[in-house]
Amino acid sequence: MHIKASVTARSPRSKGCLMCRRSKVKCNEVHPQCSRCVRRGTECSYPDALELDFRDENSKAAARTAALWRTRTQAARLLREPSAPSRTLEDIQDRVLAAFYRDFDCSAKVSNPWIEFFQMLPTLYRQSARYPSSPTRLAIRALALAHHSRQQQQPVPPLEIMARTEYSQAITQIRLQLQRSHGIPSTETVVSVALMGLFDSILPSPEPVQSWHAAHQHGALSMVRQQIASSTSAASINPYLLKYQYLLMVINCLNRRTRPQLPLQWWTAVMDPGFSAAHLFCTMYRLAQWQAEIDSYIVNSNRPAMSDMVDTLLAADNALEAWEARLPSSSHFSEREVRADDPAILQWPGAPSRVYVYETSWNAVPRTFCFATRIMLCQNILLCNGYAEDSEQIIVDMIRDICQSTHAVISGGGDGSNDAVEGLLMRGRAIVWPLNVASSALQRNPRVLEQVGVESAQWIRRALQHALRLSGSSLALNMDYKTHR
Repeated sequence: MHIKASVTARSPRSKGCLMCRRSKVKCNEVHPQCSRCVRRGTECSYPDALELDFRDENSKAAARTAALWRTRTQAARLLREPSAPSRTLEDIQDRVLAAFYRDFDCSAKVSNPWIEFFQMLPTLYRQSARYPSSPTRLAIRALALAHHSRQQQQPVPPLEIMARTEYSQAITQIRLQLQRSHGIPSTETVVSVALMGLFDSILPSPEPVQSWHAAHQHGALSMVRQQIASSTSAASINPYLLKYQYLLMVINCLNRRTRPQLPLQWWTAVMDPGFSAAHLFCTMYRLAQWQAEIDSYIVNSNRPAMSDMVDTLLAADNALEAWEARLPSSSHFSEREVRADDPAILQWPGAPSRVYVYETSWNAVPRTFCFATRIMLCQNILLCNGYAEDSEQIIVDMIRDICQSTHAVISGGGDGSNDAVEGLLMRGRAIVWPLNVASSALQRNPRVLEQVGVESAQWIRRALQHALRLSGSSLALNMDYKTHR
């Protein structure tokens, strides 16, 4: 399989094609072939921008290792409380690892497609016990320490120091592992890099100008592409890892209006045919592609193409509505009034007066993703069409559906079910994207805001902040809803 590079005038990341670099001459960086290679009739190729991003982050993180190691002794001393002098560093690591497994639903006994990547981690950690320098072992421990540090919100950050130390060691071991394998990544390597990206969403680098999470995400995608596309690679990507990377990639592309970097057929190849969200995921992937096309049509003032795109988007929205109607009974919900004994989130001003009750919290996730995807489909219809009353009404309805499902995702099934404790952090992450889509739609469309109401819009913002705190995310929100006059 081969992924063609997108055609652009210049690539700010490439700094010249490989042939010009080897010849040490200036390259005009025209894509897909620079002028010098065309003139000389030589093969022209550029470095992978994803790999360049990851290499930059890799080197910078490794450079911080020595300084962090000097603080490790001090961190361990700070953690030894007077009331528990026998506490060892291993005890602390075991405790935070157990909390991490609980909060990320790693220890769930029932197979769950939404968390199956995290369900791999306890086994990988046990298997690496004989190899203390395993990058996956170090990455899991770093993530567990980072998560515990965020949850404790300590004024003195000894756990954060330890987490960053493990993080830097993991980066160093990833580099060594790639050197030993001559640059061919193993599944363990890709898992480690994916966990480093998650680490940076919890404890970002102190240098705000750098996008560490994006660098690791790009690095993992580049490694996935290299491993699957290479005919010489004997290793294979674990399907759980592949599905996790695809979901992250598609959500990032939808948010940034960029094309997915990996082909759809690799994702569909590992999807369980019986998985109810398969159609939804494919629609999300195609929507990311359509958005990039719409943006190019707008730049080129291609009105006929935009008109055709409206029909494509309407058909996709109708298909999603039909898909939702065919979901299995376990994904259905009932509706009830908010009660006085419901959690505080439902008592805030602007909260929905009625909520959806699902069998379990994870059964609520496909629908909330569907609601968010339909909002984005309709937003693009408005972008192409200028105004469409039906699409605008769908956005309003989907925002209300997300609001009424939020409690079920975060707090369990909503009916006193016993899944209200396990996996709380992961469920917080599951609702962040739908709430973020709803918030963005309210900011962008004054008519939608007027129908939803300012107080409800402010509740959505507070619910999003609440979900971010639950999930340990470090994302900062700065939104201000105002009435449109």
